Amino acid sequence: MAGPPDGPRLGLADRLAAGLAVIGGILICLAACLVTVSVVGRWLFNSPVTADYEMVEIGVGVAVFAFLGYTQARSGHIAVDTFTSRLPARLNAVIDGVWDLVLAGFLGFFAWGLYSGGMEARQYGATLVQLPWPVWPVYLVCAVLAGLACLIAVATALIKIGGRR
Repeated sequence: MAGPPDGPRLGLADRLAAGLAVIGGILICLAACLVTVSVVGRWLFNSPVTADYEMVEIGVGVAVFAFLGYTQARSGHIAVDTFTSRLPARLNAVIDGVWDLVLAGFLGFFAWGLYSGGMEARQYGATLVQLPWPVWPVYLVCAVLAGLACLIAVATALIKIGGRR
């Protein structure tokens, strides 16, 4: 796993990614606490937390999108360099930057799809199965997080392609 980029940092994008990762970590911790309370409640009182799996599902899903930008800012995504390992470092940086732009394109597409799906869920009044909560706000939060990860991917690509890495 690669560490943070050498040389100039991403500045605002890096701080944003770190802040979102902290929020994602808090969501994962809250989901773990909810599961613990539900399991203990089921075990001791035969009374689990109602719709615990739905709340955990939402928390973990949002957390995953919150972690994407941080992983990108730290060059932490899986990379296979079978064919490029013998190329000059500068050329490898440019190739990495191009792939970061490809990832940014996919993240932008995911953001658009999540936004579109959220608007459709809002239009039809879609709710969770066990709780009467609407699902569209979750879609929109994930769309925003995917959009921010897209911007972070563009920032890392520009740094790599521009030679400041």
